[in-house]
Amino acid sequence: MVKIIVAFPSEERCAQYSAALEEAGYPVFRTCQSGSEVKRTLNQCHDGIVICACRMPDCTAEQLAWDIHDNAMILVTGRPDQLELCESPDLFRLASPFTRGELSSAVSMLVQMHQMKLPRRSKAENETIAQAKVLLMERHGMTEPEAHHYLQQHAMNRGMKLTEYASKVLESR
Repeated sequence: MVKIIVAFPSEERCAQYSAALEEAGYPVFRTCQSGSEVKRTLNQCHDGIVICACRMPDCTAEQLAWDIHDNAMILVTGRPDQLELCESPDLFRLASPFTRGELSSAVSMLVQMHQMKLPRRSKAENETIAQAKVLLMERHGMTEPEAHHYLQQHAMNRGMKLTEYASKVLESR
């Protein structure tokens, strides 16, 4: 499931958006009150959808988009005059006032877009990758992220899919 991050300067606004999203069936992963909190959160969960104000205490939505554009889709909410200042093509905009249904529709669209960009692996492929990581961790004392990076790097260098390379690693036992 996609991780949804709600980011607004006030706790009250975060709570309002979180309640509306949860009511619509979208669990909120985390609420943040600054751009730096959003970046730290995305470093932990790697990707997701950020719903935020045009301006945070430490940055604008435009600056946030520049910093995290590869890791998240960003839905910016605000008055039409505020949204005019958000020119980045990486931003999706929702002008206020809006209904809960309009917010839900916008989030639904972003969730679908997020799912379309995710690579699809079967359960067996994921298991092969996991076994190869365990083998590398045991043999070479790597952490899980190091083993994953190793597999990615070597698969890419050989022009192979990650699952193909993971299979090769397992065959070399």
